[in-house]
Amino acid sequence: MQPSFWGSALIATQSAFTTKATTFWAYQPNASNNLRDYTKYIHTSTPSAQCTEDNEPLPCVIEVPETVTSQTDLQDFFVGKTNSDILALSAERTPEQ
Repeated sequence: MQPSFWGSALIATQSAFTTKATTFWAYQPNASNNLRDYTKYIHTSTPSAQCTEDNEPLPCVIEVPETVTSQTDLQDFFVGKTNSDILALSAERTPEQ
């Protein structure tokens, strides 16, 4: 038995409108400024416009998939990412960037 046209169209339409939800983590500047140090981030519900005034290019708030809800998840998410990859996730940048 072959699937009906309308059933296939419905599935295609539903998947076309599926959006990926995200969550945010605020970076806390520190002496070492290791962007991949997951312990230097605090989970937050919304990005903040307040960024550091350090001269280093640092993220303010990064936007990640909604499944990243704990620091352990964030640690796993950072595996294989460079500082540039993490800066690309930043919802807000420091004024110097």
